[in-house]
Amino acid sequence: MNPLTAALPRLVLTAVVGVLAGVAVALVTRVSFGILCGIVALATTFVVLGTVALWPMDADATAEHTRTETFAPWLEELLIVGAAVGALIANIVLLILEHSHRGQLAAALGLLGVFMTWSMLHLMYAARYALLYYTAPVGGIDFNDEEPPAYSDFFYFSYNLGMTYQVSDTNVTQSRFRAVVLRHCLISYVFGTVILAATINLVASIVTG
Repeated sequence: MNPLTAALPRLVLTAVVGVLAGVAVALVTRVSFGILCGIVALATTFVVLGTVALWPMDADATAEHTRTETFAPWLEELLIVGAAVGALIANIVLLILEHSHRGQLAAALGLLGVFMTWSMLHLMYAARYALLYYTAPVGGIDFNDEEPPAYSDFFYFSYNLGMTYQVSDTNVTQSRFRAVVLRHCLISYVFGTVILAATINLVASIVTG
């Protein structure tokens, strides 16, 4: 079994890559630019590792994986939400500090960091919904499909919530899901508002140089 399918090894590797990237860049440039690069590396690593590990699983593998996952889901949610919020704020602050030194490069990295931080949040919630679904009593989301859901279905559900703050062609049927969905939508709304403003400024910075 691939060890990176478990949450804890992915989180540890993500943190290591982010720290190493940040330190390496800081040593040859500026500390603030190194931190910006570290944040981008951390968020990108989390998204890539999570997608590669979870997306290919079919429904049976998804159910089995959720049963063998040992890392506390509430702790992962707390860590990722905290990291995402902190990274988003730091990304914007550091971009302001670095804009006069690296202009378009800093703006492009900032734009990538904003997107990856946003994506990191919804990937975590996709895994959270899968774990909830396959924890007895099994169910809680009606995907309008006779086949049981795989991780790809939970990705769809989570990213859809992140973009629209509501469910589309699925139905939430259990109150334990509604509590998580409510948190997810509230956090997504705050992120969306901040990210929209930041993205407009970042794109303007890239265009104007």
